[in-house]
Amino acid sequence: MNPLVIAQITDCHLQNDPQQGYRGLDVEQHLDLVVGDLLQQSETVDMILWTGDLVHHGAVRGYQRLSERISKLSIPSFWIPGNHDDAELMQRIGDQAEGRLNQRVVQANDWAIILLDSTSEPDGQGGGSLAQSELDFLQQQLRALSDLSCLIVLHHNPVPVESDWQDQIMLGNAEAFWQLLAAHENVRGVINGHVHQPKDSDINGVRVMMTPATSVQFKVGCSQFALEDHSALQAPAYRLLKLFSDGQITTSVKRVAG
Repeated sequence: MNPLVIAQITDCHLQNDPQQGYRGLDVEQHLDLVVGDLLQQSETVDMILWTGDLVHHGAVRGYQRLSERISKLSIPSFWIPGNHDDAELMQRIGDQAEGRLNQRVVQANDWAIILLDSTSEPDGQGGGSLAQSELDFLQQQLRALSDLSCLIVLHHNPVPVESDWQDQIMLGNAEAFWQLLAAHENVRGVINGHVHQPKDSDINGVRVMMTPATSVQFKVGCSQFALEDHSALQAPAYRLLKLFSDGQITTSVKRVAG
């Protein structure tokens, strides 16, 4: 069986007005570059996961444009909110898009992809948590899907990135999240957005993968907020994952010049 090929696109920070930039960048153009590169991959991409902070300040026209853009792709897409999104607005617009964008569990090729909303209990600084209802949903799905390898998708990072300012706004109830995962041996990986930088680590046998943004990139290992200043690391980016039937994952970050 061929591996399941997934693209992760995250932290687009689209504006209500497409002519308005974000931190001095044309984020619409950046997203076009990423999608264009993805469509040129030699292997067929089976699905795209859009992992939050898709529209800055949750503006309706931004979601409408993004939904229209996604509808023109021949690749199934699923989205989750980030701390800059309007989760209720995303739900309404996603429902109008034939219900596909809001799908919470996707099963394919001996895998289950479980999408979560980590925007509960916002701290006003960018942090968020998994509501108890989300933890209960995750528990229920992991039990029901015990015969499948599972990839969990959320916006907030469940482990630190060793930048003081970012570690203060990671997943607020990460301890509860990891306690839940510890009881289920079928969890193979976790992917998240939020951090605008790459990281790939193993936490108790679970691979945790973080992905650069299509918008701006954050400089790693900083005590205070700082944008990436290395030209080679400033490019818009996305992640490709291959999920194999034996539970193995291979992955790479794709940076797009232009």
